[in-house]
Amino acid sequence: MIPDQDLNKEKPARKTASFDAAGVPAALTDTGCERPKNEDRFLVLKSAVGMGYFVFDGMGGEPGGEAAAQLSVDAVRAYFDRASGNDPAVMLREAIQNAHDVIALRRRNPKLASMGTTVVAALCNNSQVVIASVGDSRAYHISQGTARQLTSDHTFVQQLVDEGHVRPEDALMHPQSHILTRCLGSEVGFGIDVTKYWLGSATQSASSDAILLCSDGLYSLIPEGELASLVGAYSPLEACSKLIELARERGGYDNITAIVIPISSELKTEAAPPARESDGAETPKVLKPSAPKRRKRELPLSFHLGLMVLIALLAAALTIGSFLFFAILGD
Repeated sequence: MIPDQDLNKEKPARKTASFDAAGVPAALTDTGCERPKNEDRFLVLKSAVGMGYFVFDGMGGEPGGEAAAQLSVDAVRAYFDRASGNDPAVMLREAIQNAHDVIALRRRNPKLASMGTTVVAALCNNSQVVIASVGDSRAYHISQGTARQLTSDHTFVQQLVDEGHVRPEDALMHPQSHILTRCLGSEVGFGIDVTKYWLGSATQSASSDAILLCSDGLYSLIPEGELASLVGAYSPLEACSKLIELARERGGYDNITAIVIPISSELKTEAAPPARESDGAETPKVLKPSAPKRRKRELPLSFHLGLMVLIALLAAALTIGSFLFFAILGD
């Protein structure tokens, strides 16, 4: 695992973390080919509920985007330094909410009024992976040569896709694809998507599975098939490096950030049922169930009512008959 250390201090254009070894997570960010500064940030930290991985993509121009991303890194780290909970999903949501509150407060400064940042994060332990996102940075599950998107973009164009006005394959090329509907620091419509996944048993087929976290500077230039191929074929650090190099070769129009987290287990949307524990007591005998009793077939209510009416009619007829019989005898 990656040690808990400050991975976001000012360094050269490319920042990296991890060791070049299969099974060890890796993170890499690059300024790209056209931007003067890197407004992306990543954070890797160790917490009481698992390892946390975060990608932030700042926006708002100079100096807003860079400030928003760095403020978020600091706010999330500060939250986990003092947090004492035990629910990964709750803690991840609260950490991101804390970053949002800090940015919203700093936006009162006129120079930072338009700043904000996206975030995509994963909090991982031996049994769970919790994914959270705000904005258009993404999480993918890489498995057996395919990339499955785990997050939904909070963008105007994604709303058009959801409503059927734009085809999914045309979304990234849409002229308004950059318009976000949510970000950290936004005053309207803010919300955090949090999804729990559970790790199943380790399998051979899942031995090269991974979670990929990335900013739009990566996935906007590399289709999902290529993302899956590169992550599946190389160690996490090599995969991060090759992904960023490929994005740069294709223009590198934006800052580029990738985190690859290997998982050697199936990723499930439901928890496995708890295993039954034996207390060492003698297994009780299983009693053979007795044969079911034959249920007495009951006649419908209408039959009983009809029978009662018939008896009443017969009684009436007998009464009238008796009256006539004695009347005749009297004559």
